[in-house]
Amino acid sequence: MKQTAIEWLIKEFNLESYQATCDFAKAMEKSQIMNAHRDASLEAGFEHSADDWANDYWNNNYKNK
Repeated sequence: MKQTAIEWLIKEFNLESYQATCDFAKAMEKSQIMNAHRDASLEAGFEHSADDWANDYWNNNYKNK
């Protein structure tokens, strides 16, 4: 599984004690990653499945983090 930039920062700087902030940052990053993947799918002409592909991309690459 891949590690997001936020997850790396949390681990690198030992920020686990700031749980609420970490959870918020992770949620924002997840949204950005999924939006980027969905936008790329839409630009490629896959309107009918862009949201599903964004969810699949997140689940396949980052979900278990």
